[in-house]
Amino acid sequence: MENLEKTEKGIGWVERLMTLVDKYSIWKFFKAFLIIGATACLVALISNPTYIFEAYDRYKDKAHAEKLELRMKNNEKLHILCEKLMYRVGADRVIVLELHNGLSSNAGIPFAKCSATYEALNNGIYPIASQYQDVNLSLMPFANYLFENGYFCGNVELLNNIDRGLYHKMASNGTQHFAGCVIEGVDKPLAFLFVSFKELPTDEHDCMEVRENVRHIALELALLLELNNIK
Repeated sequence: MENLEKTEKGIGWVERLMTLVDKYSIWKFFKAFLIIGATACLVALISNPTYIFEAYDRYKDKAHAEKLELRMKNNEKLHILCEKLMYRVGADRVIVLELHNGLSSNAGIPFAKCSATYEALNNGIYPIASQYQDVNLSLMPFANYLFENGYFCGNVELLNNIDRGLYHKMASNGTQHFAGCVIEGVDKPLAFLFVSFKELPTDEHDCMEVRENVRHIALELALLLELNNIK
């Protein structure tokens, strides 16, 4: 009986709706429906003005949580890629230094800087990422070398002619051999990729082979860094 009554009521509403459609044109009917709906929404907002702000805050929180979750997943992949490169070329340390803007000068020009955000370490190697935080690129001539040449590989003593400060920092950390490249994004450089060895290379070491591995991993890193930087 209850279902029958509900069915009869539903049919009654349909009959009323069809009567309205017959009495007025379909366009007028829908226009009136839209006006009524818009008026109802306006009245609801006036009676509860904080609703739209609360809804916007909920949207922002949800978007932030989704972006944070994506970044965490990408960060794990970035660390795995750094370790993959380290073991593939027999290195002792791999560091990614992301480029960013720091404070601005009195002229309003932002300082270009880089900071170590990912570091993979072999057994017995201590972390040095803290030494590469907010590094001003104007104090690191090696950055210009990489921007111009794209890649470097050789014994650390060769850095003495390019960037004396970076040479002493790497030498003090026990680096004997070193490779580095620019991680290129879609429209701008994203980071530097540094690969260091605590021992001088043997006859089996091939800088060209290291170069191919470094550049291949740099492309994969670039994709993940681009995803992390999406606003």
